[in-house]
Amino acid sequence: MHTQTRLVRRQSTYYFRARIPRDLQPYLGKSEEKFSLRTRDPAQARRLARQASVDFDARCASLRKEIERRQGGKKPLVIDDALINEICALWRHQVLAGDEHQRREGSFRGEWQVQKDERRQTAQALKETLAQSRLEAVQPALEAFLHLLGIDLRGSESRYRALLYRFLQTVAEVHHQQLRRDEGEVVWTPDPPEESRLATPAQGRVTFEDLFDDWRRFDPSRPQRTVDDVRRTLDDLLSIIGQKAADTVERTDVIRYRDELIGRGLAPKTVNKKITFICALFNVGINNGKLDRNPAQRIPTPKSDSRHRLPFDRNDLQQIFRSPVFTERKDLGRGVRDAGRWIPLLALYQGCRVEELAQLLVTDVQCIDDVWCLVIDDMPSEQGAVKRLKNTASRRRLPIHPKVIEAGFLRYVKRIEGQGAERLFPDLQPDRFGKLSAGFSKAFMKYLRKELGINDDRKVFHSFRHTFRDACREAGLDEEIADALMGHSNPQKMGRRYGGSFSVQRLNQAVRRISYPGLEIPVLEGG
Repeated sequence: MHTQTRLVRRQSTYYFRARIPRDLQPYLGKSEEKFSLRTRDPAQARRLARQASVDFDARCASLRKEIERRQGGKKPLVIDDALINEICALWRHQVLAGDEHQRREGSFRGEWQVQKDERRQTAQALKETLAQSRLEAVQPALEAFLHLLGIDLRGSESRYRALLYRFLQTVAEVHHQQLRRDEGEVVWTPDPPEESRLATPAQGRVTFEDLFDDWRRFDPSRPQRTVDDVRRTLDDLLSIIGQKAADTVERTDVIRYRDELIGRGLAPKTVNKKITFICALFNVGINNGKLDRNPAQRIPTPKSDSRHRLPFDRNDLQQIFRSPVFTERKDLGRGVRDAGRWIPLLALYQGCRVEELAQLLVTDVQCIDDVWCLVIDDMPSEQGAVKRLKNTASRRRLPIHPKVIEAGFLRYVKRIEGQGAERLFPDLQPDRFGKLSAGFSKAFMKYLRKELGINDDRKVFHSFRHTFRDACREAGLDEEIADALMGHSNPQKMGRRYGGSFSVQRLNQAVRRISYPGLEIPVLEGG
């Protein structure tokens, strides 16, 4: 294990920061791992940093084993002037071909100004890098490119530096050509080098296994359930269109698969989800330079059922929170115990997703700036308990609503902490995908339908989120602060990309305005 703390402090907040081993940088696309530990407490920061170091070292070891497994057949090539020319020419072709594909398909149009601005900033950085001859800055990109080509370079250090310098020049040149395209100039995409020694995968040797492995390696933290879903979708596709190489698949093949899914009677949402999976795999191939087109892009899918989920109305809420689960502490079933009472109440007043609540740790209940909060994050515990979030916007510090505190929530937390439990709801057991809310969700839905008689299939546990959103509107909260409370991301709002989040005090003011007139919440935990 790494002996350094890998702990840094910035503006009173602690961060984990670790240098990624040089041999792994091309595969992760960066030179260091850095993220906020979301604490100002030095003791807690040291504890979190130790656990983060263990996880980081384990991920590096796992990735290195996977690389060693897949590198058995690399082609050794000696660096000479001709090879340098071939590598740079192929890079120029693939980057400009990918850029042209993006513009031709129209996917560039919506973010044109954003990408144009970012490209201008990068151009200035490239100028400085080239002027100072900082060759190490371009090394991760070169190594990643060589890995995709399956090449193992041989040669002296001076020849390798010659390649690095020429590659840096090529990167800067190609970037300038993309800027010219941004200004409306015609820049033709060059042909790939002829009779090249570089075996590019985009010449008929791209398998779906390649794309799947690249997709999975790009984000090792993906939930196993998502990995299994993509794997099943891929196997299903190949059973319909045959065992084709990915670069030979036509648009008609994907349409045939879509029609097969529709013919099975699958819901429109499911059909769209499966086509999206296939589209994502092709995009990985394009981004990695293995493919130059995506036959699954913009495949029409059936319109989703217009009957969206509904919020719970006042009668529903009265029925739920006046039921024996809350008034008599009746067990919801499936051994979920205390979670059966607290998770619905937290969902109603905090607007959280069910898994966000199910995976809470005792240490996630914190007093921040004199306000009791739920810390919703994906940081592992000191004992290694894993948490996952839907997206980065889901990370948030959420002030606890006064009604939740009045119901005895802090007393409940103290009781569970006194029992030495790590998780706030220790009775919840993960399913085979590691999902802690699975048993609770089944128990709640059974209770909702059979015991309470709320049978509208548009009303499910997630309806609490819709109910909370309506309460935000009734309280007069603006959209941005409502999104911050609920952990929503909205990339269409450009202002969201700048600045930090709301202060705990500001969020607390907003939470206290949430109300459900006429609803009485019983005390769930005695004094």
